[in-house]
Formats: sequence, structure tokens, C-alpha cells
Amino acid sequence: MKILLLAALLLSINCTYAANKNYNANLENSLWYISSSTPIQCTLEHPIPRYGQAHFEARASKNINLDFILHSKRALPETRLVTLKSVPPQWHPGAAAQTIGQVKFYQQFDGYVTRQKAWQMLSELEDGKIPTFYFHDWYNKDQITSVGLSSVNFMKSYDDFNNCIDQLLPYNFDDIAYSILKYNKNGVQLTSFSKKRLKMIGDYIKHDEAINVVLVSGYSDSYGAKHHNLQLSEKRATSVKEYLAKIGLDNEQIQVAGYGEKHHVADNSTVLGRMQNRRVVISIEREDI
Repeated sequence: MKILLLAALLLSINCTYAANKNYNANLENSLWYISSSTPIQCTLEHPIPRYGQAHFEARASKNINLDFILHSKRALPETRLVTLKSVPPQWHPGAAAQTIGQVKFYQQFDGYVTRQKAWQMLSELEDGKIPTFYFHDWYNKDQITSVGLSSVNFMKSYDDFNNCIDQLLPYNFDDIAYSILKYNKNGVQLTSFSKKRLKMIGDYIKHDEAINVVLVSGYSDSYGAKHHNLQLSEKRATSVKEYLAKIGLDNEQIQVAGYGEKHHVADNSTVLGRMQNRRVVISIEREDI
């Protein structure tokens, strides 16, 4: 009697996650590939037949990051609470599925998993398991549907993905979008700090196709003749443009202007204030794509 009760209990537990429809790649059509491999973004993709596309994305940043995006060919009509489980492959009969967590897939958006849960999905795939989403599918009369990631043919692309992550820059666009370089009195020479900062900017811009323009604006303090100060500000801005071009940036991306004594940011009557006013400001404009 106890055995029968236990069997019934196990059956009910399994039925809780038994899907009416299943979407996942099989042995013949499981494909993983790297679609982006640059110092600012690494993307690992996996097509899911009849359902859509899965993406793992890591981006240049000072912080550890990873996003998983599940794109469906059909937009989600309603927000759904989704259970994410690690399912053993068929050749491990009797092994139990383990719950990774619950996430929300929002109406009209792709499904997202971020941070530690996304890393755990990669870890489960590395172990040959199948990260699988279970949810009530509006297109399927709200019956349970599962969408799984196949671990077949995963390891080679996973190694390439990890190699790409190892080469990501330790800063992102927000870290270099606005920069101020300082100058000595009557000086136009770049300091070692300025050169280091410009190299950071150049290394990022060379790989970001969404960047439209780099605005380089030169300024001076108000000691000396106005015309001299205007020329000085222009020389400072031009020297920045020349250095950026030297390290590989397209000249046409860089717009230069000198403003001389205009737009002071500090009190010009003090030594410290004049130091703040002798500057070049670099502003980078980026179009979201």
C-alpha cells in the first residue's frame, strides 16, 4: 500500500511539470554558435526549432555580467510566471530534475534571465543537462509548454564563448562617454594620464558600431589675449583628435571645436580654478541599435 502511495505521489510531482508541448533541438539539429566575439560583447546563440532563438550575452564592464534572452517567434500575449529547471538527458533515466528558479516573462517582451541564474544555466549545459522553461502557453489554451536548451554540440562553442569573455574590456560605454583632460598653463601636450584615458576610449570605440560621433571641445583659462587663448584651445582639441586617429579611430568620426575662454567651470581668479578651466572635454554620442 505504501509503495502504491509513493508511486502515486511521484507521478503527481512529475505531472506538475509534464508539458503538453515541448520545444527543443534533437541530436540531429542541435546547433550552438558564436554570433559576436569582440572586446565589448560576446554572444552565444542556440536556435530552438519551431520556437525561436536562445542567446547568452556578456558585455564589457567592470562588473561580472551575463544575460540570457529567449526570443520567441510569437510575441507573448500575457505576462507569465515561468519555472526554470535543469532536466537530465534521456540517457540518464531516473535522475530527478532540479529547479533553478522562477522568473517572469513579460507581455510583448523576450524572456530574460540574468546574473547568477544565467551562469547556472551555462553550468548545467556544461554538465550535459537541459535547462528547460515551463509555463502556461496562451497559444496552447494555457496548457503547460516547455522550451529546452540542448547540450548536444555545446562544448566547443562554450569554450569559444569563455575565451571571448576573458578578452572583454573591463569598462563599458558609460565609463568612457564623457571625459575631461587637464592641461598645464599654455600647454597643449597630452599627459600620461590623458594618453591612457584616450587609449581606453579608442579601444572601446573601435568595436562599437553604434557610436556616431566623438565631440572634442577645447577650452582655456582667461589669462592672456583672447585670440591666443582661442588658438590654444583649438590646438588642445586638435592634438586629441590627432592622437585618437593615431591609435586607429576614423577621422570622420571626430569633430573638433575650440572655445577659448568661454564656458568656464571654475573661478578663474584662483590657481585651482584656472587649472579646471584649462581642459578638453570629450563627449561620445551613441545610437541605440
